[in-house]
Amino acid sequence: MKPWSDQVKWLCGAALAVALVVPSGVAAWIAEPPGFSLRLADGSAAPPTEASVPAVAPSTSSPGAEPDSPAGLAASEPDGASVPEVVSTDPPNPPDPSMEDPRVQWAVTLPPGIPVPDYPVVMTPPVESLIGVFTARDRDRFGMWIARSGRYLGMIQRVFREHGLPEDLAYTAMIESGFSPRAVSRVGARGMWQFIEGTARRYGLVVNRWVDERLDPIKATEAAAQYLGDLYGMFGHWFLAQAAYNAGEARIAKAIQLSGSSDFWALTQTPHLPEETKLFVPQILAAIFISREPDRYGFVVDPEPPLAYDEVTVNRALDLETVARLAGVPPGEVRDLNPSLVARITPPTGGFTLRLPVGTAARFRRALQDTPSDQIPVWGLHRVVGSQTLAEIARLYRTTPQRLADINRLVESRLRGIAELIVPISNRTRGTPMAASPGPRARAVMAARASGGAREVVVRRGDTLATIAARHGLKPITLARLNGRDPEGYLPVGTRLRLVAP
Repeated sequence: MKPWSDQVKWLCGAALAVALVVPSGVAAWIAEPPGFSLRLADGSAAPPTEASVPAVAPSTSSPGAEPDSPAGLAASEPDGASVPEVVSTDPPNPPDPSMEDPRVQWAVTLPPGIPVPDYPVVMTPPVESLIGVFTARDRDRFGMWIARSGRYLGMIQRVFREHGLPEDLAYTAMIESGFSPRAVSRVGARGMWQFIEGTARRYGLVVNRWVDERLDPIKATEAAAQYLGDLYGMFGHWFLAQAAYNAGEARIAKAIQLSGSSDFWALTQTPHLPEETKLFVPQILAAIFISREPDRYGFVVDPEPPLAYDEVTVNRALDLETVARLAGVPPGEVRDLNPSLVARITPPTGGFTLRLPVGTAARFRRALQDTPSDQIPVWGLHRVVGSQTLAEIARLYRTTPQRLADINRLVESRLRGIAELIVPISNRTRGTPMAASPGPRARAVMAARASGGAREVVVRRGDTLATIAARHGLKPITLARLNGRDPEGYLPVGTRLRLVAP
């Protein structure tokens, strides 16, 4: 849900347009601006009244930098980075000559077509102190962040430009995670942008047993751009938006209400902000200064090459080891390009866009088409029944307990509270020896017996031709021929499939 209604945005835009067109009426209108807040660059109130605080619905869903994230680590070792008294900073853009007080800054949800204000990169005592921390105590770690930024920074800045956001906001990810897509905090915030699950879902990211898009650097960046844009709409300044990204929008709104100020630097002088949040924005500013001129600060780093890949859509569950073999590349390269596949298997529901090293998509498609179905592992779900142990299930599917634990992200290999497991169903043991290899008609008879004499099955949600075939002792190609279907095609829910020949 957007923080401001479309009606409020329209009214704000209309009011701003009137103010710009009719300068003579600005001074009288400023006294009671609907939907606007006014503040001075030095944190003092704008005459004749101080800005009112926008109403923000309470929310506990915020990415937040945790104590073991880069932001938390830097905050726990400030190295003398005391928070100063209110710091005066010049506004990032020349003041509007129509304003009576040149220090007045607008805080407004800008309608489409009006440029978003620049991000104010300012040097303050805490920023200067944190530059010292990053160039001394945390030098090796920050050098690693600079190197990793070569892989992701260009992509993030492109996404932010497309969303009308300042490119310097990209360095928020440097402090959140060090640009690591696999970063995990102790409270479960994940990915480069450190989304918790609730906020991730609010901004359209998928989180389930197969996929966690918080770990996808591109999709998570899209979500972060939307979230930061919404936060700017709430608070009217990028520093407050970033503070809300760290601590939650409700926490920042309450701090503004309690302190009577909407200036970030003034808020850092109050007890209403967490210490981590007080340092979060200065850390980002320090990161920007260093990253712009790394040589000046003694960093000699070779940036990683920019992220590049081919894309191919797959309509079945494929483990990444098989994908790498078909594409002719090392498995590690495929895993690095697809960090959101937490089970390292594409979802069985199909339609997943897989990323492959540049130049390998065509080879992968040909190999997948030419490889017999019985030579490609089939993955599905096993329902845990009774007192089954992980070792028993592993024996049933001819794999190891550790492999099942890794695929299913089991804590200490325990099944407590686990109803289903992802398993290699093509390895499932059956009464008939594997070497017997019965023909299609014999397999159809076996399938009918295994199904209690059933001659057909109804496709359920999550089913594929391969998983249904494995469940009933058939090869996918046999089931496809019985029903005149494409072995790799999509199966609509509710479709009836024959298990035996008519």
